[in-house]
Amino acid sequence: MIESLIMIVGAIAGYFMLRLKSSTQKNITVLNGKIQIIIVALIIFIMGINLGSIDDFAQKMITMGFQSLIFAIIPTAFSVAIVYFFSRKFIVKGNK
Repeated sequence: MIESLIMIVGAIAGYFMLRLKSSTQKNITVLNGKIQIIIVALIIFIMGINLGSIDDFAQKMITMGFQSLIFAIIPTAFSVAIVYFFSRKFIVKGNK
């Protein structure tokens, strides 16, 4: 719920940013980029703390790596299959 609210507030802010002067838009965009870098670095730092606090982290790395691989392969395979299906069905081929 809170994520949706944050996204809506961001979209509204972006809409009103279109009404600002070009120089003000540029300044806000630069500031926004710096804030995003700081927040991403903070998130990565907190994730590192969480991972470092796991008992037997080295032992669990194999399991987490395998799960990550599965979570990457399955959506990729389905995406490729769906694109292949729809491209074969809807793309009109030229006459030869």
